[in-house]
Amino acid sequence: MKHTKKLASTLLMASLLAITPIWLQHPTMTVQAVDNQGQVKLSLAAEKTLQTLYAIQPELKNMDKKMNGPKNGVYELRFDKRMAPGKMELYAMVVLDATTGALHSYENEQEMQKQNNQSSEAVAKQKSAAFLQKLLGDDFKKYKATQTTKGEWDAVTYTRHEHGVPVFTDRYVVGVNGSSVMYVNTFEGAPLRAASSLFAKPGKVMSKEEVTGKVASLMELTYSAHKKETGKPALKYSLESTGYLDAVTGEEIESAFSLKSRYSDVIAVKPGGKKLTASNADEVMSVLTEEFQIQMDGITLETDTHTPAEMKGEGETIYRSKGRDGRITVYTNNNEVTGFQVRGKVEMANAIQHGNKPANAQLSYEQAKEKAVQFLQPYLDSSVKELKIDQKEIRMPSATSYSFSFYALHDGVIVTDQNYLVNVDGQTGEIVNYMNSFTKPSAPFPDKKTAISKEAAAKHFLKDRPAVLGYMFPVQNEKVQAKPSLVYSIDTVSYFLLDAVTGKSFK
Repeated sequence: MKHTKKLASTLLMASLLAITPIWLQHPTMTVQAVDNQGQVKLSLAAEKTLQTLYAIQPELKNMDKKMNGPKNGVYELRFDKRMAPGKMELYAMVVLDATTGALHSYENEQEMQKQNNQSSEAVAKQKSAAFLQKLLGDDFKKYKATQTTKGEWDAVTYTRHEHGVPVFTDRYVVGVNGSSVMYVNTFEGAPLRAASSLFAKPGKVMSKEEVTGKVASLMELTYSAHKKETGKPALKYSLESTGYLDAVTGEEIESAFSLKSRYSDVIAVKPGGKKLTASNADEVMSVLTEEFQIQMDGITLETDTHTPAEMKGEGETIYRSKGRDGRITVYTNNNEVTGFQVRGKVEMANAIQHGNKPANAQLSYEQAKEKAVQFLQPYLDSSVKELKIDQKEIRMPSATSYSFSFYALHDGVIVTDQNYLVNVDGQTGEIVNYMNSFTKPSAPFPDKKTAISKEAAAKHFLKDRPAVLGYMFPVQNEKVQAKPSLVYSIDTVSYFLLDAVTGKSFK
């Protein structure tokens, strides 16, 4: 159901991989290896890769080098170019695996500034292949090139193959311009540098009919209150999957970037239907202090004039705080207050991705959830009687808060565009985020009994997006496993929505 989070392209996924996800991390090393000058000392494997990079990009040797780590299993290296006395400019960033020495990412800032210098197909393939061949040595023979982006050849993806089938999560995405390599990003399996002997030769696997049946079980019936084409409610099917099925058993397998929703049990609520209006900054201030009990001492609000109109919703006005450390943002739509966000100075400075595990939490998840429900009920639309939380969805997080994405139900079915966000500070219990994204339907919802079967929906899906046999490195307990699994890859990158009544795809 999490349509807003589906990755639109392989290149977009690659850009996310520049930051090592928690499940790709090795146990954090608490002791940092240093040389006699107190500088970080790379592991032998990482040093070997660095020397290879020097051979590929000799100018790196002459740069000012700073190293951090190993932290979360990787070293971070920064190379700066001396522009003038006392003035340095970023030249490149490199992330290396502390255990295998393999490259996680490479970004050449100087070359990325030349992105208008586009490559032809021949040049893109030649330069990217030359870079990877030197980096990987004989292992480069295991990879096959495909185009990453449509149109201009500004990046090439290299996917590993074993026993004639792809290794979906062992890839390198190499960005190029007309003269050089701009960046290299890896999928989660590549830094493992797994030996070919670990890949068991494919044997008996699920039949086409069995795959169809499994995909059917993953089809999710949902409502939308506002179908774009008609403006009326619609009943839909979407695929809710991790993206990989065990090729023999059909069991779903988690990858580092699986985006499958995990819904809570039904939460019965008593809606208050309360609406809050404010037409200017002073009235917004009153709502914050009187309704939400937010301390506004020494703070004023002003209308945001910097956010482009195309980035705002129709009728939306944004107010931002001035004064005290931290930041308060308030959102209104046609003079109705639809949300707010409170950030302290410390929270703004800290990392925010925490898997719903706030720093130094004094409240449990369940205690924070209860506070979120109690806060939300007065502002729920009067039609809402039941909610579910998408437990995998974290929106507008801060270092210290729990995040709860609530979805309204109609006839027991999730309504994808009737949702509310409430974030609760895990230390104080204060509400630090509230967003009302409830869409009012203009007509009755279709009867869910009119939907086509899940099997029919699965056949429609697989006709355009057939399952592909290959390997991947599964994630268990938030860590990528070194042993590959034989799987069927199910397309979760393309945007799939099927009208559950007519059987036609939404565009």
